[in-house]
Amino acid sequence: MANSTKDLILSYLSDLSENFDFTQVNHFTASSISDEMHISRSLASQYLNEFVKEKSVMKINSRPVYFFHRKKMEELYQTTFQEEDFYDLEEVKEYVATHSKGEGDYSQIIGSDKSLAGVIKQLRESFEYPPSGLPMIVYGERGTGKRTLCTTIFDNAARKGVIDENTKLMKLEFSPGHNEDLLHKVFGQKNKIGMIDSYDHIVFMLCGIQHMSEDFQNRLCQLIEMDKSHYRGQYKNKIIRYMFICDTNPNLFINERLLKNIPVILNVPSLKEKSNEEKEELIIHFIQQEGKKMEKTIKISNVVLRALVNGDYDNNMIGLQSTIRIMCASALRESAGKSEAIIHTYHLPEHLLTTMPIMIDEDVIYIDTTTYKKSEQIDFILDYFNRIFKPFLKTEHFLEALTESKHNFDLLGDYLSYKQRIPPVRIKGTEISLSNILDIVLKKRYMNLPSGFCCTLAKLIYIHDLYSSSIQKWRQDNRNLIDDALNQMKTHLFNESMIVEDITRLMYTNLEINTTDILSAIMMIYIHHYNSEITNRKIFGMIVCHGYSTATSIADAVNSLLETYVFDAVDMPLDITVDEIKEILMERLNRMNHNADVIVMVDMGSLEQLGKSLSTAINCNVGVINNVSTRLALNVGNCILNDKDLKTTLQKVSENSLAHYTIIDRKKNDTILFISESGIHMAQRMRELFENSFPLQVPVDLEVCDYNQLLASGANHEFFSSNNVLFMTGTANPHIEGQIFIALEEIISGNNIDVIMNRLSKYLKPNELNQLLDDLRKNFTLQNVVGYLTILNPKVLLDNVSLAVETLQEHLQKRFGGKTLIGIYIHVCCLIERLVTKSAITEFNNLEDFKKDNHVFIQDVHDSFQTLSKRYNITIPTSEIAYLYEFIAADEEGFEDGELLSKLDRK
Repeated sequence: MANSTKDLILSYLSDLSENFDFTQVNHFTASSISDEMHISRSLASQYLNEFVKEKSVMKINSRPVYFFHRKKMEELYQTTFQEEDFYDLEEVKEYVATHSKGEGDYSQIIGSDKSLAGVIKQLRESFEYPPSGLPMIVYGERGTGKRTLCTTIFDNAARKGVIDENTKLMKLEFSPGHNEDLLHKVFGQKNKIGMIDSYDHIVFMLCGIQHMSEDFQNRLCQLIEMDKSHYRGQYKNKIIRYMFICDTNPNLFINERLLKNIPVILNVPSLKEKSNEEKEELIIHFIQQEGKKMEKTIKISNVVLRALVNGDYDNNMIGLQSTIRIMCASALRESAGKSEAIIHTYHLPEHLLTTMPIMIDEDVIYIDTTTYKKSEQIDFILDYFNRIFKPFLKTEHFLEALTESKHNFDLLGDYLSYKQRIPPVRIKGTEISLSNILDIVLKKRYMNLPSGFCCTLAKLIYIHDLYSSSIQKWRQDNRNLIDDALNQMKTHLFNESMIVEDITRLMYTNLEINTTDILSAIMMIYIHHYNSEITNRKIFGMIVCHGYSTATSIADAVNSLLETYVFDAVDMPLDITVDEIKEILMERLNRMNHNADVIVMVDMGSLEQLGKSLSTAINCNVGVINNVSTRLALNVGNCILNDKDLKTTLQKVSENSLAHYTIIDRKKNDTILFISESGIHMAQRMRELFENSFPLQVPVDLEVCDYNQLLASGANHEFFSSNNVLFMTGTANPHIEGQIFIALEEIISGNNIDVIMNRLSKYLKPNELNQLLDDLRKNFTLQNVVGYLTILNPKVLLDNVSLAVETLQEHLQKRFGGKTLIGIYIHVCCLIERLVTKSAITEFNNLEDFKKDNHVFIQDVHDSFQTLSKRYNITIPTSEIAYLYEFIAADEEGFEDGELLSKLDRK
């Protein structure tokens, strides 16, 4: 029984020490522990002292005596505590201050080693500044985690013993109309003391200070100024720290007097400003929280995760967390009775769905958020660092190790260019400064490095700053590996190490960048690789092109293929003069061996005249080749490496620089085109009806086209230039020159069917053509076509239209031919649907002239269609009557008598 109780005490002390800080030490006394464990104080004290002898518990001989769990304290402060007892709490604090590693536990804050690293550093330094910290303002958009940051700073200071164990954290929330109550709460009233009078050690966390009144600001000014002047009056022995929090720039609402008393103003970055890695961590963290509430395993697809990372949210992390909660709620409903819930793409809110990028050749993967391990880009980069240094450990042949290491660095460069894209604006200034520094150092040694090396080096410096914690840890873990490689390099690459020392000195002087041993090693490897044989070379190459990075791209590609530095590159703006180019080239060429010849490869224009002026200026032989390309430069590079002289190189390359061409004709697809004056939807219905008649799949495209666009563009419509149109079919003929049109009524009546059969004969066998003909006859009956083209009841509609058309024939004193009659039926049925669906044709050229010349025909139509209009509650506009007139007139042109056409013209 005793042993069991003893074990429980140690377990309780372990749990209690998990979140230890010096403001909670009253829980670590024998009296407090005995109360919690429901045992006598003497028994608790006995067990605790036994633990002290066993070295599992630390003892502080103050009054009262405190007992801390040794292992938990050592884990918390990352140090080994002395075996002797501590005299008092102050001695413990002093020991922690001098022996503890790190700046505190900020791991629970996502982004503490990335976007928030600088903010946390300044917050911590300001808060811990003796004796009472520096007043600070922390501002940023709503939902950026300002309160969490400030609370964590307080917790870490309490844990380290920086603040007194009796310190009270007072969180005040300001809002409009609430200032008077807070003023009395802090400073008290006549008959009631305030917070300041109640405690000697206070940390004020003042939230929403954009709503703080002028009176409150002035009272705080007096308090802060009293502390600064060391004349505190009634507050003589008080230690007060201030953390002000607001959502907008404090300069907009804090009075000038208070601002002068707050030396530290920090901005917390918004969610949009965070890296994708941070956003991914936040998303997984929020989902894990929801999973614990739901008591389910939550899985999320990689597509959804990417969409959430790329999304924009109101109120930053508040909006992100709200979005995730809604999605989890939807997933929970679908997962009833299951142990896991899966978040799919369709759970995303609409504003994220519409902005999702389309990915090609990517499999959908479901990520288990409970076992998720963040896949940081830094892990890949650290792996490349490892591969750069490992060759020096596994082989005794230094040059082999050097070659393998350089190859691995090239792979890292490719990774930074194509996988981890860094915005150019982040590194442009550093890249330019590095380029200038390398020019100064390498120029006097007649050495060169590839044009893209400065860009890669700038990216690595940026990454060192971005992932400083991870890289620093990797360097500590691999200290022996790095030191061994550097010692070998300094022994075998003495000159290169001296050059790198000059470079690192200038980098610190001009950029205040402390170059790490990783970057130093990389620079030595590259300088050796591209300059080991440079002094013996007979010819040097230079590529000069207009454009942002044309010359650099060609030079880098050729140098990589040849595995040596052959070409330097000069990129020029389009408006640069030849004299300016000449000065740049002279500066570049003068750092090379003066006894060597130079081949300058140019792209076009006046650059071709550079040779003579360069030769005079630098006193060497200069060869100029125009129309530079990657292939041409590769040929020149091979000649240079094979020790060909200048003339031989130019002759050989010129002979092999002829251009060849090939013309690839565009293939036009055979197409059947469907059109209707009633719009695209009607044409699509005709296409479906025709498609259903095919006995099998044929390589003919069935396409629809806007009728009005065809009328406007005619034979010049882009559709005819990109497709081989077999024939057009539909309810209205657009009369396109050189194109065959088969009216829908002709298919129904069987006319021109032979044209269809002829055009499709190369795709269908005779028996398949017969099957197509049978299916066309079956599918293209009048009632079936009307039923397919309209949304109205086809039988009722046709009956009513037949009566109306019969009446119209009587008014016109003319009987329509069979084909014309079918066409009119279809045309009028479509007309009725347009009117019913409120999509009538309202425009017609020269409509007023039509009204004037055809008023009798217009009245005949209204009279004939009176019953139809009442049944469907429609009014036929004159524009639709005009189209009916044109249809009848155009269709009758195909008949011999033309009687109706003449009759209509007379009317």
